[in-house]
Amino acid sequence: MNQPLPDSDLIVATPERVSFDYQVAGLATRGIAQLLDLLILAGILVGLYFAAIAIGAAGANTVAFLVAVIGSFVVIFGYFWACEAFWSGQTVGKKVFRLRAVGDRGEPMTFVQAGIRNVVRIVDFLPYAYGVGLVVLFVNGRGKRLGDLAAGTIVVKDSDSVALWQLPGGLPPPPPPPGAPPSPVTAPAPPVFAPATPAELFLRRLDPELRRFVASYGRRRFELPPDLRAQLADQLQPNLQAAVPDVYSQYGPLAALDYLADLEHAPAQ
Repeated sequence: MNQPLPDSDLIVATPERVSFDYQVAGLATRGIAQLLDLLILAGILVGLYFAAIAIGAAGANTVAFLVAVIGSFVVIFGYFWACEAFWSGQTVGKKVFRLRAVGDRGEPMTFVQAGIRNVVRIVDFLPYAYGVGLVVLFVNGRGKRLGDLAAGTIVVKDSDSVALWQLPGGLPPPPPPPGAPPSPVTAPAPPVFAPATPAELFLRRLDPELRRFVASYGRRRFELPPDLRAQLADQLQPNLQAAVPDVYSQYGPLAALDYLADLEHAPAQ
């Protein structure tokens, strides 16, 4: 009977004792994504060389040489570094084929990790066509080339986008159709004012959309399977990082989302 490879998944445990996994990207998908990125790079470099030729034709041969040499270096390394650092571990090729480079614990890749990963790409490419990288990838058995080993990263398949309100049992009542008579509304009871707690004051500073999501998530999180909770948190990475940067950087997106849900549903003091 065929058994899955033990390293085909990246198992991640969160501080809440919840485990979820990422599926490690296969060699074929990574190769096709890399080919798309190389085609994009080739197009940019062609434009750069045409610009250098035009500068040289104007008589500035030294400037044209510098533009060609330095520009090529900046484009080749800057493309991968900037894309992966500022686009949550994705380049255009990875985005198209739903791949993402993450840290070994499933956390978002940092700017430094993106730099290390792509500087070591020089060695991975030797002697040509990623020869060293392919050998290292097969030897370690975890889908890591030399740059991944040096930076502590791994390429995984990106999860499908899921919205909390798309889950069974989580749909709010639909709005009335246009022209329908309004439903009867009972007069609300007079509000009872109480001083806001520190948690409430903190939550008021959140983006309203994020807080609504946190409130809905907090009511239903213990009904959701761990992998779906992790998937929902992964979609909110930029928002969670801005809201609770300390928790996010130390424990990851799921812990940050659970932290906000705990604040949202904490009993009043």
